[in-house]
Amino acid sequence: MGIPHRSKEEQQQLLEELRYSLGQSIDEELPDAQLIQFLEANVWVVSDAKQQLMDTVNWRKKMNTDRLPVATKYNKLPLLVACRGYKHIDDANFTVQPELSESVIRIANCIGGDCFHKFDKEGHPILIDRTGYHNTKEMGNNVTATEITNYQISANEFLNRVIMPEGCERAGKPIHSETIIFDCTNMSLWQFHMSAMYHLKAIAEIVQHYYPETLHRLFIVNAPSAFVVMFKVIKPWLNPRTLDKIHVLGSNFQSVLLDYIEADDLPDFLGGNCTCKHMPGGCVPIIAQKSKDKFVATDKNEKVPTVYNSDIMEAATVEDQLCCLVPYSATSSIYYD
Repeated sequence: MGIPHRSKEEQQQLLEELRYSLGQSIDEELPDAQLIQFLEANVWVVSDAKQQLMDTVNWRKKMNTDRLPVATKYNKLPLLVACRGYKHIDDANFTVQPELSESVIRIANCIGGDCFHKFDKEGHPILIDRTGYHNTKEMGNNVTATEITNYQISANEFLNRVIMPEGCERAGKPIHSETIIFDCTNMSLWQFHMSAMYHLKAIAEIVQHYYPETLHRLFIVNAPSAFVVMFKVIKPWLNPRTLDKIHVLGSNFQSVLLDYIEADDLPDFLGGNCTCKHMPGGCVPIIAQKSKDKFVATDKNEKVPTVYNSDIMEAATVEDQLCCLVPYSATSSIYYD
């Protein structure tokens, strides 16, 4: 869908109109960058941007989202997703730790392998997903909608509060979106599982409504015919702006990725030079496919739908245990011990 061109003067006028229309509707004054994010998501229609922003503010209060704990190298909480190359989080893989809930370990066993891996040339964090190795049948049968949405929300909060601020520093401007690469190697029709698809729909609705304009580009590489079938189901769930950012590529994708990502920041299996040989599993560890190699929860991992155990979740709501680190928004902060 074509986006109407707005001059800088028009954008500034609409920004001021949105701020004025909010009036006393929200408690805090939001930064210009966040207001612009919602304006862009609504093609600069002020009334629509205001409605989505108000919905998001109310949702965050209802869900207590600003108080969700997120891992940093300072609080030493275990990661939900592997990371490589960031200032505020040490390079690490997902491992079973006593602070994690049992539900997160179950989810990790269904995901083929994810990693936040450095930045693209414009300063956007990169998420690489081993889509072709996801066990969607197990996800659909053994993970609830509440568990997977809690996981996705926590992953979004980690990205926005811990990784995204570094992207802003690198770019010298507000950065609120990520570059995603789905590697479909090994994908087949057995992954087409409707219960898992419904989970994906629930996630898409939350991300598009409450985290607008957080996708910069999505590259789908090594896409087989099975993906075409799956994409026909997924496509109606995505808004036109999101669809415009999706690039479906076959096996000759390397030169396209290198247009946007430096070779030293792109894994070698995607056409770059990076191997992350200092880390087990390299750049993006593939989660073990055999039952004997799966992650195993212990009696310390509580059976709760949240990503961390109850004591961690409760501690994160205590005001004096919170400390800001280059906030993503006026209300975002990072949980510290």
